[in-house]
Amino acid sequence: MSLKFALLGLIALEPISGYDIKRTVDSSIYFIWNVTGPQIYTTLRSLREDELIKTKSIPQQGKPDKQIHTITAKGRQALLSMANQPLVASVTRNEILLRVFFGNFADPKTIDRELKAYIERLRSERLFMEATEARILAHPGTKHEARRFQLLSLRLTVANFRATERELEKFLEEGESASRKVAREASRPARKTRVKAPVSNARST
Repeated sequence: MSLKFALLGLIALEPISGYDIKRTVDSSIYFIWNVTGPQIYTTLRSLREDELIKTKSIPQQGKPDKQIHTITAKGRQALLSMANQPLVASVTRNEILLRVFFGNFADPKTIDRELKAYIERLRSERLFMEATEARILAHPGTKHEARRFQLLSLRLTVANFRATERELEKFLEEGESASRKVAREASRPARKTRVKAPVSNARST
């Protein structure tokens, strides 16, 4: 249902082709729901069979006809129904967090390297999303209420990424501090134990 919801929502914003839906997903909601081209076209066919959208062919010079999809009244009702359902968390299957959970079984240098690389990927994606927000704010368009919610979803993701970055950096810093402490302890010369001479209880005569 989520993919149908996503596509219906995009088509409700404006009539659009399958190709442009993919471009829109890649530049806007990819951080929420990323899909492949075949998944999009399969779902569009299902939406059309359910009479939630209608499709019009637009002739193109030297190219196949362009298929423009428009939401129907029945589709708007379905979109309204889905949008008003209670917010329920989806089943979580996060391979990265599973790897982190069992990180103690990995080679220390390997898990350290992978976590640092993960931080860099998160930072790169966060910076891209922040640049996306800046572009939206610079060119807000006419659908102000839609943009308000779109920006909220973007900002929630950015906040999640930033918080994850901070926790990973804190974890790595704590690990490095612990390693330095162990190294210092190992480099200290062993303390010599002074052996006290036994005290005799016998009285001298």
